[in-house]
Amino acid sequence: MSGRETLAEHGSTFKSVAIPPRPALFLALQRELRKEDKDVRRIAELVNRDVAMAAKLLEATNSAFFGLHRQVSSVTEAIQLIGTDHCAAVMSGLIVKNALGVGISMMARFWDVSEKRARGMSFLARETRIAEPQLAYSFGLFCDIGIPLMKAAFPRYLETLAIANQHGALEFLAVETERHGVDHASVGAMLAGRWALDDEVVAAIALHHDYEKLYDESVPGTTRALIALNGLVEKAIQQFRGDQSHEWDEGGQVATEALALSGDEVDELCQGLAEKFHG
Repeated sequence: MSGRETLAEHGSTFKSVAIPPRPALFLALQRELRKEDKDVRRIAELVNRDVAMAAKLLEATNSAFFGLHRQVSSVTEAIQLIGTDHCAAVMSGLIVKNALGVGISMMARFWDVSEKRARGMSFLARETRIAEPQLAYSFGLFCDIGIPLMKAAFPRYLETLAIANQHGALEFLAVETERHGVDHASVGAMLAGRWALDDEVVAAIALHHDYEKLYDESVPGTTRALIALNGLVEKAIQQFRGDQSHEWDEGGQVATEALALSGDEVDELCQGLAEKFHG
């Protein structure tokens, strides 16, 4: 099952939800990063076109997440040290926030969780070697991107969230669909598809609340890996915030089996994520 097929399967009316066009900088970065011979200087030139984004990239590079032993002061040096894939991942997050507009980007809690999820997905992908870290980061960043788009489209969406949060993951989507004719997973996958994210990521966004898909061999292995890793990251985020993870309660056992992890290994990975989140 491809990402495009998944979108068709989840087909709802998207007419009420404005999907922002892919930003020119995002497109330019995608083109450079998909070249076999990546040009660090060209990528740095693109990043430096936006002073605020360049500053944010340096801030991220110098954070505890990357664990560098010295301060980095130039974009070129940052890209050389953290790699083009990590650079692309960090820049994607900044571009997405800008593209969605000032009003939406003020959802501080949403962006905090999204950034933690993206970083956590990348960390777990490296630790488990079950998916490419850049794909994992992209999925983590765009996973719930449909939520701010739904909030912008529907004046009573926050009320919907309050109701939906009392239910399990699939019921959450059903509440959204009942009240608005569409759910955030489908909306997020639509944006990811239009922005030309990898097909496996598009599918994972559309299916990320459906843990039964982890048993479905028609779903690409990378997509299933991303869904399983997301359950673990969600558990770690909620533990970090002192909350209970309903996502893990619903899909944790399936995700643990899919990742071939023991309970102790799950606890160890969550502890590692907590340390990253504190950084």
